[in-house]
Formats: sequence, C-alpha cells, structure tokens
Amino acid sequence: MKSLAIIVSGGSTNNLIQVLTLLMAAVHADMKARVLFRDEAVARLRPGAINRLELSSAYQAEGEGVRQRLQRLDLADAQKLCRDIKASGDVKYYVCSSSLAVWGLKKEDLIPEIDEVRGLPAFLLEDVAAADKVFTF
Repeated sequence: MKSLAIIVSGGSTNNLIQVLTLLMAAVHADMKARVLFRDEAVARLRPGAINRLELSSAYQAEGEGVRQRLQRLDLADAQKLCRDIKASGDVKYYVCSSSLAVWGLKKEDLIPEIDEVRGLPAFLLEDVAAADKVFTF
C-alpha cells in the first residue's frame, strides 16, 4: 500500500480544505495517510474553530462566494470531513506536542478525530521516513 505523510502548518480554511481534499483522493486510491498538524493549524482543531471561515488573503475578497461554494460542494464542515475520511481509509491525525504546548492546549481541547499527540522528531523518523510521498501545507 502506498503511503503519504502530510505536515500541516497553515491554519486558513482554504489550507485545511486543500489537505482534506488531498486525503479524500488518497483514501479513494487506497493509500495510507499520516497527518501531523502543527503551528497555527493546531488552533483550528478546536471544536469551536474548525468550521469557522478564516480565509487566506488570496481568498478574502471572495469570502461570501467561497463560503457558498464550500456549502454547495459539501466541504463546509471540516470536522465531518475529518471523521468521514478516517472512516473511509487508513488515516491517522496527529497533533505536534510542542505546538500544542505553545498554544496552551491539551489533546482534550481538540476535536475527537485527533488520534494522538506526537513529537515532530517521531513523525519525521517514523512516518515521513516510511512514506512514499510527503506533502506540506
């Protein structure tokens, strides 16, 4: 089975949707995926923040149109997408331990779809080293 390792640092909605649509394609292609959320992406993993529309500057002028298109494409509920993707294939979501500490958060503060807290070194030595492809967002 082919595998992906994905490191997600950016916290914008459009960045998160890019990651999730890549994961949808990966599980459809029967690929294993391991995802490490770090930096500002960690703050988006809280239940009250994951579905909040926070667009990067390139998308901000089209905010309402983007929101409507995400709704129409069934991409507006990022937490549901995370859950559905995990249920569809071999996908694990990790949160970086140091980023979690910087944000002052605990795993219990995050959406339940997060599998575990991992250090960046462990993710690099295990998941990235074993992956066929590595992506960063």
